[in-house]
Amino acid sequence: MSFLPSANHPLGADLWTGDLQTIVRNRVPVHGLQQWECFPTSLCHMVEWATVARHPCAPDRRRSHLLVYKTLPVPEPYDAMYPVSVRIYGFLDKFCVGEFGNWNGDSTRAAYAVQSLSLSSMGNTAAWRNQLDRLNLAATFASRVLKVPLPSVQFRHHLHMQRKVFTKRLFDLQESQARHLSPIHDASAQNAHVPRLPEYPWEWNGPLEILEMQQDGNIMPIHEVLLSRGDFVEIDAEFDLVVVRTHATRAHLRVFLTCKQILRLQSARPTQPSGTPMVTTSPTEIRRMRTNQTSENLPSIHPPEPNTLDQVSPSTLQRIRRHSTAFMPINSAPIE
Repeated sequence: MSFLPSANHPLGADLWTGDLQTIVRNRVPVHGLQQWECFPTSLCHMVEWATVARHPCAPDRRRSHLLVYKTLPVPEPYDAMYPVSVRIYGFLDKFCVGEFGNWNGDSTRAAYAVQSLSLSSMGNTAAWRNQLDRLNLAATFASRVLKVPLPSVQFRHHLHMQRKVFTKRLFDLQESQARHLSPIHDASAQNAHVPRLPEYPWEWNGPLEILEMQQDGNIMPIHEVLLSRGDFVEIDAEFDLVVVRTHATRAHLRVFLTCKQILRLQSARPTQPSGTPMVTTSPTEIRRMRTNQTSENLPSIHPPEPNTLDQVSPSTLQRIRRHSTAFMPINSAPIE
């Protein structure tokens, strides 16, 4: 995974505010970062750092290309490809990251089943804009390499990302059945009401990895029900390049983000419920709490009685009558 740097820090930590700056700085020692872990800051640097390669076994021809590292991060065979992944920081907004995402159990809808989440800045404008600029740099690079135009700026305000729940496999049916045994068993152990998984060629991609950094720095797996809106998280995401071709217009490139991992760095801070009225103290109430003053020294909260009723408007008269009847003794006779 690669970090999105700012002009003055390899992790972009200097642009976050308050304790968030410390949290991001402590993620990894910057002096130990390798070249592939530092995302480019210019198109010129991007050319030397990454490339666009054809997907070796893409089931969807619209997604037939990958943004990959140009320099392999670890010694591997020459034909190995590593898709570029980036670490994105932000606050959880809406999310649906359960084991089966938004899937309702209908096998005919397996292609549309996704886990999804969105991130927001919560007012950290400079840090957020820096991340958007880096992501749009990758989109521009892919567009120029493929010579397919972008219809618009791909990453603007909120960041939305998805992960497919099922993948359409092209391997042998017998191999598919063997691979299905383990996921079904694992899922049933956590949920007794797991729906029947789709048959070949669909394969369940397994649960999304969700982690939390403890106070001592250790990272532990957690269940998705522990996540809350407003959690400060680090997302491991890959670029999803989609070439869209329609009859009405020429081909254009759309760039999406695929979530691979969620790491919670700070839990959402408790806030006052929106329906709870805020407790405010007026100057009159403060004066009433002073025990060294008599009632004669305090200003009256009731308007003075007028000399004649002819000088009072109907609305004022009605208000005065409400005040007078509110303090009427219980055994008093009604005023005729």
